Amino acid sequence: MAHARNEQSTNKKQNLARFFLEQPHIAWVSLAVALLWGIYGLLKMPQRKDPDIPVRQAMVIVPWQGTSADEVEQLVTRKVEQALASNQWVTEIKSASRTGSAMVQFELAEKGKYDRDKELDDVKIRLDAIHDLPQGTGPILYIKDFGDTSALMLTVASPPADLAQVNWVSKLVEAQIRQVRSGLDTHTQPRRSVVVVFPKSIDSDEVERKLSWVTRDMATQHLCSDVRVFSGAGFTGVDLATNLSTPDLQSALRKFANKDLQTDELHPDAWKPAIIDEPANTTAALQAVAGDKYTYRDLDDFTDTLQRSLKTLSIVAKAERSGVLDENVFLNFSQQRLAQYKLRPTDLSNILAARNLPESGQTLNARGRTVSVNTTGEFKSIDDLRNVVIGTSPNGTPLYLRDLVDIDRGYENPPSFLNRYTRRDENGRWIATRAITLSVQMKKGEQIGSFGKQVDAALASVRKTLPADLVLARTSDQPLQVHDSIELFSHSLIEALVLVVVVALIGFWSWRTAILIAVSMPITLAITFGIISTLGIDLQQVSIASLIIALGLLVDVPVVSGDAIVRELGAGQPRSVAAWLGPTKLFKTMAFATVTNIVSYLPFLLLPGDTGKFLYSLPIVISCSLLAALLVSMTFVPLISSFLLESRSETPIEERRQRGFTGWYFRTAKKAIEHRKVCLAASLGLLVAGGIVFSTLKPQFFPKDLQYFSYIDVWLPEDTPASATSAVTQQVESITRRVAEEYGRSHPEHGHPKDVLQSMTTFVGGGGPRFWSSATPEDRQTNYAQVILRTKDNHDTTPLLALLQPELDRQIPGAIIDTRTLETGKPVGIPIQVRISGEDLPRLRAEAEQLKQIFRDIPIAARVRDDWGEPSAREVVHVDADRANLAHVTNADVSDSVGAALHGITAGVLRDGNKQVPIVARMQMEERSQLSDLRSLYVFSRQDTPPVPLDQVATTALSPVTPKIRRFDQYRTITVQCWPTQGHLPSEVIAAAMPKLEAFQKQLPDGFIFRFAGEQKEQVSGFADLTTVLLICVSAIYLALLAQFKNAFKPLIVFAAIPYGVVGAIFSLAIMGQPFGFMAFLGIISLIGVIVSHIIVLFEFIEERREEGEELELALIDAGILRLRPVMITVAATVIALFPLAAHGGPLWEPLCYAQIGGLTIATFVTLLLVPVLYSFVVLDLKLIRWEQTEHTASAASEKPAEMPAISGVHA
Repeated sequence: MAHARNEQSTNKKQNLARFFLEQPHIAWVSLAVALLWGIYGLLKMPQRKDPDIPVRQAMVIVPWQGTSADEVEQLVTRKVEQALASNQWVTEIKSASRTGSAMVQFELAEKGKYDRDKELDDVKIRLDAIHDLPQGTGPILYIKDFGDTSALMLTVASPPADLAQVNWVSKLVEAQIRQVRSGLDTHTQPRRSVVVVFPKSIDSDEVERKLSWVTRDMATQHLCSDVRVFSGAGFTGVDLATNLSTPDLQSALRKFANKDLQTDELHPDAWKPAIIDEPANTTAALQAVAGDKYTYRDLDDFTDTLQRSLKTLSIVAKAERSGVLDENVFLNFSQQRLAQYKLRPTDLSNILAARNLPESGQTLNARGRTVSVNTTGEFKSIDDLRNVVIGTSPNGTPLYLRDLVDIDRGYENPPSFLNRYTRRDENGRWIATRAITLSVQMKKGEQIGSFGKQVDAALASVRKTLPADLVLARTSDQPLQVHDSIELFSHSLIEALVLVVVVALIGFWSWRTAILIAVSMPITLAITFGIISTLGIDLQQVSIASLIIALGLLVDVPVVSGDAIVRELGAGQPRSVAAWLGPTKLFKTMAFATVTNIVSYLPFLLLPGDTGKFLYSLPIVISCSLLAALLVSMTFVPLISSFLLESRSETPIEERRQRGFTGWYFRTAKKAIEHRKVCLAASLGLLVAGGIVFSTLKPQFFPKDLQYFSYIDVWLPEDTPASATSAVTQQVESITRRVAEEYGRSHPEHGHPKDVLQSMTTFVGGGGPRFWSSATPEDRQTNYAQVILRTKDNHDTTPLLALLQPELDRQIPGAIIDTRTLETGKPVGIPIQVRISGEDLPRLRAEAEQLKQIFRDIPIAARVRDDWGEPSAREVVHVDADRANLAHVTNADVSDSVGAALHGITAGVLRDGNKQVPIVARMQMEERSQLSDLRSLYVFSRQDTPPVPLDQVATTALSPVTPKIRRFDQYRTITVQCWPTQGHLPSEVIAAAMPKLEAFQKQLPDGFIFRFAGEQKEQVSGFADLTTVLLICVSAIYLALLAQFKNAFKPLIVFAAIPYGVVGAIFSLAIMGQPFGFMAFLGIISLIGVIVSHIIVLFEFIEERREEGEELELALIDAGILRLRPVMITVAATVIALFPLAAHGGPLWEPLCYAQIGGLTIATFVTLLLVPVLYSFVVLDLKLIRWEQTEHTASAASEKPAEMPAISGVHA
């Protein structure tokens, strides 16, 4: 008999399972080595938050001060783009030409093999070869590390001024106010004092001069009178008579400060002005406006110390600062005073250059010794500058620089880039103080946990040298996120072990078998960790999620192996034989099942581009775990079972057909086979229903993940100054705090309102460091601000933003404000984007307006805009050539004079320790605060003729201008952008707009290009790549099945069952309210291998029953009965193991998990019921497969299994 011959062949066979039982010492040592290998691999694996995707982005910035965007585009941007495009691997060149600068971003090709560093260096060579840029441009700034992402963002913030400081200043201020008001009648004419407190390091003359100027201007408008100035150590103030209330006076001060100073701050380090009515109220008034304890210079010094300390760590790649205010020494000149002494602004630079010389030396040989002779003259203090003699006065006395200009040391004013940090103080009150943020990057191949510990140790060490109350806050924290991911895996492993034990206990009804299956899991994981560590896979969210998915898959083969051992024990074999005989009989089947599972995942390695790199570790990890499971099933499972399992009788198949769950299965399957055509017709109805349900699923590219961090983009009109942007951003922060508190009250925790928001880190005037790989920072621009939010619970981030967005839209209508969750995988930015390109600017604008109107007409589209913004105004100076010639003035003289007055000219540097502080000569604010001041500006001639007012040689006029010109792939391009409303997906908006978009595209004139961007572009590309992977996966599985069955039709029966598993996945996605996106598609593809592997084992049992001589119907049902237990156990284990990831893994992994859960659940019934029906239909009705019974006798069927020799050394 064939089956008996196979048993005899197996009896003589030597294999790995038998070797491990015959050589127990080698086996147990191998087990110890495997465990140690796994532990070592786990501990040594590099750890990071996300997969390491090589950065392909870089940026080029070219300044050209004061030049219009149109000129910048034509004369600078185009030339840079042409240089970039000459590299064959450069793609997607995006540029923004603004007044005064060109910014060009580019990416290297996502697909293709090339040396990234070599190509980036080649780009630098091509940029250096540009020699025809206009005079005054440059230098070209090439930032090739633009895409580097920080592993840790450390924000260093000042605490607020303490109470002792406030009380001390209050006493001095109160005394000064009483002194100023002594003898005045304050009853008939109310008086109020405006007081500004500042650090002692600030020159009080500067603050006093600005405050006096503002209040004098207010007096000219009859808002106040009798202005009296007073000052003291660390403060200055004015006492004035006014009928304005305190709020009205505060509003007037802000208004006139913005008008006269172009900012509402008298100095970046100064407190806000305090309004004091009665001297007794001084302390309360100063407490209300108390500023920060430490200045920007203090924070600069503190963060410099921290930066140098962190750079010494071998694990740190970079440590960079963001938010440092550049210091300058300002020479504020009056043009009338310069003209009085027949000096030009450029003369100041020449005078200082002749006196501000760095120390230099020569050597002198004297009496056999070398002596160094040094000359000095370098400016090292403000007093050195003040005492520079620039000439003589009319009466012959020396004229010093201090007599000609006001000399102030300060920051860029008004500041163009600011950083502040908002958090709760020890009393629970929200406070916002100035800050500087350190971006710390980890070297590749290191462990993020070790990185975090080393950084903490370095901070603890340097902290001893810093003030105790200085705030050091982690405002982006990859170590925390990786810790959460590892914790999720640990919890999932424990849950999976417990659940697998329970499932195995119920399935086998034996605690020994349940323990055997449970023990196999950590051994398999240990071998998996060893293999993937050797292959260079790092531990990050994708590899961790892959391990969680693998927890269910790796149980499959050990369960089959354990079930085979139990069957052999039930058949009467001793433990020493059953332990290796069971797995040996099914080795071929288990191997093919493993191969089909692997080939359903390995094709994901063929995914191109960043998506493929992001998911690279998933097929590797799962394939390694499946191979490890097969190895364990043939080695350690037999080894442990030879000691753990006990012999027990197996219920005869005849009895199992009659009773219990197997009896119900027998009757159901028998009726299904008898009515196979009806069953197949009904199943086709299930497929149709699945198709209908699938049409209702919303398509999506990559879902968002659970994150602690999110951010808010704040956009104002292009010509908005940083001070106005900062004021709007403060409104955003206030609304965010209020919404977070309302959310916390509506989601109480332990009977109290939930504390939702931990902190806000704000950058005004540009984006902060790249704290997330997909969060591309915006370049410096005064009309933009970024607010980074950190929540205490990552589950609260998305619902908080859902409540916050409509509130921001409603309360701040003049700005474009976007709440942004962090993207996982390939970034798409604003989800709905459509590009239109063309060179005819008016027509391009008109077409873009039509495009915006299409989206405005869609109810589920929100915040429709384009990326150019509205036109702004500029003042154009037209030089009259005739009048200029008569005045001996050239166009260059006009340009130089305007630039020196408004922007200033660099007149040298002041050395202060290790700092080089620029000296900038510029016209005093009183002469340039208003647009009308431009007409009275003096033009200084290079021909030593007297200066002339600008309006004598030129005319000025306001004209509209495009402040920003964007280009894409060397064409002017306007991108129309919008967001879906709450509860809707970008794909729904595109679907609603598609008919009009197609009509719009058809009517475009020649020379215009219409392109999708955003999620639509990436979704089409990503799904096309996945479809290719699916075809390769199916082809590979078919070839594997063909090799196993040696029959071209049997694989088709297997494939016929796959659509039912897919329908199960679709139903599951619909029930759970999940979209059909990239991850769901991935889950369905990987589902194929699991379904096929189960059917392979079922076919093996069908073949076994055929060889034993059973009729077709009986063989199909009996095979199902024999496979019922392992299939139910493995499916239950796989499905249950996915629940922790579905429950805690966040939106990124939910679609994949639910697709597999639903698909496997339906596939179980398909495997056990529909596959026998399909098989019988193909054999009996289609007659594509012949059912040939082998020789068989009743006595052979009931024959006792042949005795196998016992293995010495193993307890039988």
